Amino acid sequence: MATLSIVVIGLGYFGESLALELAHLGHEVVGVDTNPDVVQRAAPLLSNAVEMDPTNLEALRTLEIPTYDVCIVGRGSDLEESVLITLNLKELGARYIICKALTDQQRKILERIGADQIVQPERDMGRRLAHMVSTTTQMLDYMDVPGDFGIEEITAPRGWLGHTLEELQLPNRYGLQVLLVKSGEKIITAPNPSTSLKEGDILVVFGHDRKLAQFKR
Repeated sequence: MATLSIVVIGLGYFGESLALELAHLGHEVVGVDTNPDVVQRAAPLLSNAVEMDPTNLEALRTLEIPTYDVCIVGRGSDLEESVLITLNLKELGARYIICKALTDQQRKILERIGADQIVQPERDMGRRLAHMVSTTTQMLDYMDVPGDFGIEEITAPRGWLGHTLEELQLPNRYGLQVLLVKSGEKIITAPNPSTSLKEGDILVVFGHDRKLAQFKR
């Protein structure tokens, strides 16, 4: 995995957890917030943490924004503030901007002013949880994919144990592609048809939401 240089603006619950996880994954992360206590808490865990008003263009200019691979605006509770920060990043030549939005209206506005990607954590988590709750299989997790597709992590059902992927014919029967298999401490990426499933194996599968729903039923 390539190391990225990332600036996360806004170290609230969303921004701080995101910044810390990105740092944990080995990326170079700079956190920005107006709260000195938050900045002081995050500083030892990030590449750098800066107390700054990101709506101030001249203050933001000191970060040399064009040098970062990704700029993330984690401040979504105030639309005017998130819009102004995004406009500042665009003016300073940000390479790629990801913004947090709380509503569809906010998402549309941020897209129009030039944000490259929008995330809506509450909506996305709601969809994710709905898939997890509604399943009757041992589905462990769900990730939304653009175009009504999804990636799910499931425990191999008992009826599959001892069978190979070729025997199970998941693409033909369920319209699902197996991306990888977790077997104990071993992870099998791009598993071949002769891969046999054992108790406790976890499959990561990809498919259209409709096919995933049919499979659950």
